[in-house]
Amino acid sequence: MREMRRRCGPFAVLVTLTAGLALTGAGYGAVTATSSAPLAAGTLNLHGVVKIVAVTVACPPDAPPDVGACLARTGKGLIPGLGRATEIYTWFYRLGPPACPAGTGKPLATTGRLVVEGKGEIRFALADGAECAGQDPIELIMRVPQSFTVTGGTGPYAGASGSGTLERNIQFGRRNETWTGMLAVPGLEFDVTPPTLTSARSKTVRASRRAKSARVTYKVTASDAVDGQVRVGCKPRSGARFPIGRTFVTCEATDSSGNAAGARFTVRVKRRR
Repeated sequence: MREMRRRCGPFAVLVTLTAGLALTGAGYGAVTATSSAPLAAGTLNLHGVVKIVAVTVACPPDAPPDVGACLARTGKGLIPGLGRATEIYTWFYRLGPPACPAGTGKPLATTGRLVVEGKGEIRFALADGAECAGQDPIELIMRVPQSFTVTGGTGPYAGASGSGTLERNIQFGRRNETWTGMLAVPGLEFDVTPPTLTSARSKTVRASRRAKSARVTYKVTASDAVDGQVRVGCKPRSGARFPIGRTFVTCEATDSSGNAAGARFTVRVKRRR
């Protein structure tokens, strides 16, 4: 894969990075994702959010004894340094003694995999929940964080190791899980640099005297050190009608390793005198 390169050498270098959205544009301060190098050699500072769906299923034969329920969890999202990923595991919990007081419970240890689209899989094990939580509502238990350990992988992630914490936000209609920790793969260099957007420049357009809007076109492009040209999405889109006055245009581009960059500029539409 172009987005992944193998190192030729016996040493792995620890690189800590901050992955995020780079915002640039006329009239705005730049907030840019940074890293020590375009590629993180051997080790990735893992931080990614996935949106999950949980479905109650029959407990598998290897489920822990006395489980309260078994839920098949699938989460999808972009993880910077990896790309578009899908987590797959079965979530268990148990109520009451011996691990928790009566009326409370915690998630139980389980295993799963993180499938990175077009690349490979990262296998992980979740430990028992970090704390006991009340069972009413059951979402209190669902929100209990669990530590994870990376136990291996396939494809470019063969030999993967690492650890961290899986935290959950399951309330007010949100069902997200956040992976935070360190991922190490001997000899693998992670792409951690977002694309660069160009031509996101503010402009002024003249409309006819009685017009309430004008059609505006523009062209914003993005290039990436690994992927080359990357698709850019902008709102409002080029060719749309913009109302009289000032409108902000927001653009974003994401490379195949999940690194995102954005730009914002202004379009002013004025009537002709």
